[in-house]
Formats: sequence, C-alpha cells, structure tokens
Amino acid sequence: MTPFINSDVATFINVFTVEPTRQNTLIHRIQFDAENTISRQAGFIKAIIYRSLDGSKVINLVQWESIEASRAIHRNPDIAAGFASYQELGVEMDLRYYEIVLTAGQPLTIQDYDALMAQVDVLHVAPENQKHLLEDLIQSTTPALASQAEDQSIVWLRSLDGIRVIRFLHSHSKNAEPSFYQAFTNEKWIEQMDANRYQIECIVERQSLLA
Repeated sequence: MTPFINSDVATFINVFTVEPTRQNTLIHRIQFDAENTISRQAGFIKAIIYRSLDGSKVINLVQWESIEASRAIHRNPDIAAGFASYQELGVEMDLRYYEIVLTAGQPLTIQDYDALMAQVDVLHVAPENQKHLLEDLIQSTTPALASQAEDQSIVWLRSLDGIRVIRFLHSHSKNAEPSFYQAFTNEKWIEQMDANRYQIECIVERQSLLA
C-alpha cells in the first residue's frame, strides 16, 4: 500500500487563493498539467490536489525524489506555459518547499483518499520562531489527537525558508467535521493563520491518475 504522504522526500506545496468562480478552472488546469506533463518528469512521485469548500483556495502538494528534480521542471516550456495559465486566472500563490516534522493518528494510504476530508491550517511565522511554534503546537495538540486516532490523521510540515508551518488534519468521513480542532489565534508566535476545510480532488501518481 502506498503512503498517502511520504515523509522522507522533497515536498513542494503551492497554496492558491482564487476567486470562487474560477476555482474549477484552476483545478482542471493543475490536474491536466500534473497528469500530462509533470507526472512524466524524472523524480516525480505524486501530486495531491485539494479544493477548499468555500471556493477560495486550492492546494497542490507535490512530492519529488529531490528538490533538484522539482526545480528541473522549470526548464520544460510546456510546464512553464501551464504555470503561466494559472496566473492568467488572477490567483495569488504561496509556494514553498517543506519537510514533514511529524505524522500522528491513523496511517493513511492513497487508496483512502476518496473518503477523506481535510482541515488545513497555514500558519505564518517569523523564521526565528518557527521551531518554537512547532514544538509548542505539537506538544499541545498531539495528546488530544491520540484519543481520536482511529478516525483522524495529522501531518505537521515546516517550510524550509522558516516562515510557514502547515497542519493537515484528515478525517475518514466526508460527512463529519473533524472533531479535533484547536484555535491557534492566541499563539504568540503566529503572525497570521489561514484555516479552511478541503476535500481531496484527485491524486496523480507517476503517469497514472486516481480520480
């Protein structure tokens, strides 16, 4: 069984902010490019595309064998043209490399994805505070998750540039809100938080599409 999110590879996450009326168009373009060009590149592992329920966000999480393999795609003119087409939709992009700091709860595989919903929290932080924030949040949230481990899975990631922390909280039921959720607004190291509910649109693997 293939892990849902690999923990020992390069992880690139692009959080798009988009007008809700253009969300579908953006998703279709990202999915098309992932299936037809990006998934054919050396070192590609998988892409997971998330759609926010309020229509304002799209997340593209792409995993590679290495950062060098990820960066090499910019030399492909077809891929560059695809990226330019996203900007034509007037999107804002928050794109960074991340590493996984912690996974907890129910182990997930890509075969589980069509039964998953997600709460995704994107935390903005000063570089000197990223480590302190992660330590504090992991210590305070992991025990609460443990009591619900049969239903939920959590992944904490930190951006390599030091200014983001992301939490993905997945729930196995499409009809249930995650029962575990902690407000981070009082955390002294957080400069801004973007929190949204998502469904997983699709997973693209090496030249194969699960959807």
